[in-house]
Amino acid sequence: MSKIRKESYRVGTYAIDLNGKMKVSTIFNYMQEVAINHAQSQNYGVKEMAEKGVFWVLSRAYIDILEYPTLGDTVTIETWAKGTDKIFVLRDFKIYNSSNKNIANVTTNWVIVDCQKMRLQRPKILNDELKYIDNHAINHIPGKIIEIDNKEFIFNKDISYCDIDLNKHVNNVRYVEMVLDSFSQDYYKDKQPEILHINFLSQCKYGDTIQIYKGYNQDKDMFYVEGIKQNTTQKCFQALIKWI
Repeated sequence: MSKIRKESYRVGTYAIDLNGKMKVSTIFNYMQEVAINHAQSQNYGVKEMAEKGVFWVLSRAYIDILEYPTLGDTVTIETWAKGTDKIFVLRDFKIYNSSNKNIANVTTNWVIVDCQKMRLQRPKILNDELKYIDNHAINHIPGKIIEIDNKEFIFNKDISYCDIDLNKHVNNVRYVEMVLDSFSQDYYKDKQPEILHINFLSQCKYGDTIQIYKGYNQDKDMFYVEGIKQNTTQKCFQALIKWI
């Protein structure tokens, strides 16, 4: 059982945007797939976790995109578990193009959730299964995102069938898409995301409505985007995004 998982994907028409470049949400889809497959090969996949009465949840992610692949390119993604930090299991990714050039680096925090009580579990319940590599695609661990005061309402997102995953809540990639959709089509004509830091804070389910707000964080020179469950003060996600 290898401590590093490597998979390759061909960039199809479904994976690109209006500029012919791979969407950030596609990168998250690929990362999610290779992470699940790696966990499965290491005996802490979906089936094994369910037998323990727990499941994985992606809590935080930070991606630094150096170059965007285009239609027809082949991308290769490497992933490995690199350790723990309190309740988090840390997993990194490196993404390469068909010339084996490193085009993106990602670090993520995952948590283990009890299926019945919906409480977080310590990573030590997987001490026999988790095998770590002391290697860092990105050196820092994604932390909390501070809310800004000056933000405006952008749109409502009604949660429907295609937003829901195996755990019967909104899949993390859908939140990434909400962040990307908070910018107009014109904005994408001459700009593209370079850095995205997104924290997934609470689950949303079928029938919920998420209100999307956006503002600019001058201190970090990044846009701030958040999703709040309608008629509550409960944040579903927070994100910071930098464009080039």
